[in-house]
Amino acid sequence: PFHTGYQGDLRGVDAYSRLHHWSKVEADKSIREHIQDPLAQDLLRQILLPASERLPNMTAVLRHPFFSPTSTEAERYLEKHEEMQLLRENTVVVNKVTDVTSRMLEDSMEKYSRIAFSTDRIAFPTCFVVLPYRLQLDESQNRYCAITSPEFLSCAERLGKCLLEINKATARMSFWMRMNDKIRDPKNGDKFKSQMQEWIKRARVEPCNTIAKEIVKSLGLGSNYSLLCEEILAFDGSISKAKSYMKNPLRAARRAIGQNADSLADMYPSLNLYLIDEDTMMPSYVDEKHSPYPLRISFDKSLFKNALLPFINIAVMKALARGKFHGLAALLGFPPSFVIPDSWKASEPGLLHSTESSDSIEEFVLLQKVVRKDDLQSLWDDASVNSSYSGSKSAGSYSDIRSFSNLSLHRSPSIDLSEGDPVVASVPMIHLELLFREFDPERHFNDLRRVSRNLEESSPGLWTVNQTINDLHEAMELADIEDKLQELMLDFEKKKNTEIELNNLVVKKKEVKMHLSRQGFPFHKEMFHSKDSTDEEYEAQVPDDINAKTDPSAGELRANPKPSGELVQDDGTKIVTYRMRNSDPDLTTDEGGEKKKGKKMRKSKRKFRPWFGAC
Repeated sequence: PFHTGYQGDLRGVDAYSRLHHWSKVEADKSIREHIQDPLAQDLLRQILLPASERLPNMTAVLRHPFFSPTSTEAERYLEKHEEMQLLRENTVVVNKVTDVTSRMLEDSMEKYSRIAFSTDRIAFPTCFVVLPYRLQLDESQNRYCAITSPEFLSCAERLGKCLLEINKATARMSFWMRMNDKIRDPKNGDKFKSQMQEWIKRARVEPCNTIAKEIVKSLGLGSNYSLLCEEILAFDGSISKAKSYMKNPLRAARRAIGQNADSLADMYPSLNLYLIDEDTMMPSYVDEKHSPYPLRISFDKSLFKNALLPFINIAVMKALARGKFHGLAALLGFPPSFVIPDSWKASEPGLLHSTESSDSIEEFVLLQKVVRKDDLQSLWDDASVNSSYSGSKSAGSYSDIRSFSNLSLHRSPSIDLSEGDPVVASVPMIHLELLFREFDPERHFNDLRRVSRNLEESSPGLWTVNQTINDLHEAMELADIEDKLQELMLDFEKKKNTEIELNNLVVKKKEVKMHLSRQGFPFHKEMFHSKDSTDEEYEAQVPDDINAKTDPSAGELRANPKPSGELVQDDGTKIVTYRMRNSDPDLTTDEGGEKKKGKKMRKSKRKFRPWFGAC
């Protein structure tokens, strides 16, 4: 892609500039433009990168499937490449979107899944929920709803409570990790400890909410952490679990998340997977006679906890950001009449997410990824996973695909199973990919379609129904108007700032000239005496009071005008004449001190200087 000479050296400034700005996006674009072989494309994507991101050595390069095209890894990659091609063909591109739609695209489940599972190529929807009960269509609401019964209400309350506690445990881990970093700071740690002791003493007699805001502010956290901090100050350690989180936030969060995940797993007799419409964050509806959804999967605890629950947790965060407890109730298919139970409200301090910012969700996704590493290792080593997928449909050749995706990777010497390995992190994504291949081979996806700003793989997209896509197309005119308004506002602000800066410079110039004149600067010389055109053109824009302050002579002339001469009228009255700046040249003052217009003298009385005639 670079202009080179005969010996491979770069030629031209453009080649060096392109090399300087080289990135993963540039590499992918150039590779797809010049290379057709999918395996060669993938190999080059891992080589033509900055040193910190590329394959470390030739041993790793030679282990790539490109050099063994008949291997199971190569077959899997070619299948994934074909799926990505189909996804690109079926993606709906919306060039113009409103600000709200733009935020929704940036807040898509696909974006968070890339962060959580260390993968960039996702060819299927990842926003779904797995329920222990079946939903039915409510024709009056045109949505899926659960059938209310005493058994359902009990199950629904426990289901939501466990999911909320997982989210709250992640919030506590986020808070205490920040607190520990502050306490262990080698420079200001002792000072913060003393301040913390003072806050704890004050909390015994003062309102906890005020002190919580001070602590959160000192930690550099948002105000949404105030309730979580207030809970720590107001209750003993058995409720807030402050002692265990203070000692080791990661271990305490892993224990709490594991306990709630086990409680969730005990509630499932079978797995009913419903895809979620990301526009409404509710289970999408389609005629079950012509759709394989909901997917009915035989229950497996390891599969549920380590492969499916991570996706569900992210969907829960998005639902909480959209509508707090009511958003979670809609995600789980609860009817509109569902009353939020009191047990849910105890998890309110963990509700840190909002649609205005995705920072908290991104942080929680990364923290849960760290917590999940040990569990993923156990999933990787668990032989029972190789036969975990079974359902109402025949497995077909699915067991073979599952075997190569799990066992071949396990045997591969190129994979480092140390903590943080991206292949291990992507295990849930691999299982979900295989699950969709088995239960939805025709890629029906419940009639959901992917929407994105462009066809680039790095561009985020969300999955929604056709009606929403039609609405997006109809709103393109509104989006175009918003873009034009934004451009005009930028131009207006730029012009306004330019005018302010111009006036400031004119005033500054006058002040400098006044300062120099007081120091005796030779403005009388011709090289300094001429007036600039900028003064004449923009002086009128500066207010008069500023001119009075910056002109070295204007204020004195107005305060103490000096007489320029005397005139004697026919009746003997003496008239003193003054010459003032911007004043009428005929303005005079009589002996009584009153100003009046001087009478014009007869022509014979006027005395002319001899050089006037010469002129």
